[in-house]
Amino acid sequence: MSNTQKLLTLAAETSKNAHCPYSGRAVGAAVLATDGKFYAGCNVENVSFPIGTCAESGAIAAMVAGGSRKIAEILVYTDGPKPLLPCGACRQRIAEFADPKVLIHAANSDGIRQTYTLDELLPHCFSEF
Repeated sequence: MSNTQKLLTLAAETSKNAHCPYSGRAVGAAVLATDGKFYAGCNVENVSFPIGTCAESGAIAAMVAGGSRKIAEILVYTDGPKPLLPCGACRQRIAEFADPKVLIHAANSDGIRQTYTLDELLPHCFSEF
């Protein structure tokens, strides 16, 4: 199984654990770190919007907690008809731990539907000052 396929499988499985009573959109994200480790997260909504957690944010937090510091590839999965791309805040979170050419995949039950580089999704990210 390729790393990208493993990301898809992990994100799809993790999306089943999402807490999404408000949006109804279960989302899972999986990160492959440059050290070869995989991490996952799911969205966790909260009635006090916007303090919920995006799936990407959860996966990145798991990566950092697991001791990894650099993203090699990331995939976002939802079982809805239209795949989701990371929100602006999550794009900036990804930029904190990824190079501009890192691939970001958007997938649903039909598989990977879109792939972009971080630079395409966030061309002039806020960086160190």
